Amino acid sequence: MPLDLDNIEIGFKCQKCGFSNKVRLKQVRLGQVVICSGCHENIKLVDKDASTQKAIEKIETSCEDLERNIEEINRR
Repeated sequence: MPLDLDNIEIGFKCQKCGFSNKVRLKQVRLGQVVICSGCHENIKLVDKDASTQKAIEKIETSCEDLERNIEEINRR
């Protein structure tokens, strides 16, 4: 069963006004521009070194490994 990690919300504070904003991991992964809900400043999301994409891939791989291991244990 694949996970939908792209839709997980994370929070961050605007560097200009300090307002707490929420974005989805997909928005970070794609480097989208969002508007701060506090000061309405444009904020360019940056996935430095593709760390968000790499983390998503590691989590998905770990979950797949876990599922395989559980299936193997259940067959015993």
